Amino acid sequence: YMFEVKVLECVNVADPVAQGNNNNRMSKNLVRVGFSTAGSSLILGATADSICFDSDGAIFHDKKRTVGGQRFGRDNVMAVLLNLDEKSENANTVSLFKDGKRVSQPQALPEGLKGKTLFPHIGFKNASVHVNFGPTPLAPLPFTCHMVQDAAKAHVKVTAYAAPADGKYDVAFPVSLPDEGTFAWLDMFLEK
Repeated sequence: YMFEVKVLECVNVADPVAQGNNNNRMSKNLVRVGFSTAGSSLILGATADSICFDSDGAIFHDKKRTVGGQRFGRDNVMAVLLNLDEKSENANTVSLFKDGKRVSQPQALPEGLKGKTLFPHIGFKNASVHVNFGPTPLAPLPFTCHMVQDAAKAHVKVTAYAAPADGKYDVAFPVSLPDEGTFAWLDMFLEK
């Protein structure tokens, strides 16, 4: 199964914390695409619960960075393919495609992710993205592949959540300043 992410916009934002000349004062654009388990860290690739490709051409899993992809950016359509077909020579792998062409060899799923329910996961900073789960790919691959939207019922796990009694949901949008304890607060909030 695959899903696609098209990078619509990359924004350069001045970073007042950066030191040095003006070339280093721009905050970096970053897009990560991959798969994670339910309840994984929101930061894709930071724990053993996820694996991803990033816009710098790296593969991340459990805070380990490996070169194995290709850079991507504005106007590129990235397809992340999760192959769980036991009959395939590339079973239990993830691959990255850029504008319909393979840009990474199939990467073996880490042992900790095999046999678990995996969810599409996208993370981005200073960028706007369009996500396509199907039914039709934006950039077709050189072979036939099902989109996540077309996953067989036997291959998916539907999670239902009870609606709040009053029918209203709470949404939190943390806003913070750099180096002012943002991650500590988020960790505390998530523990609750």
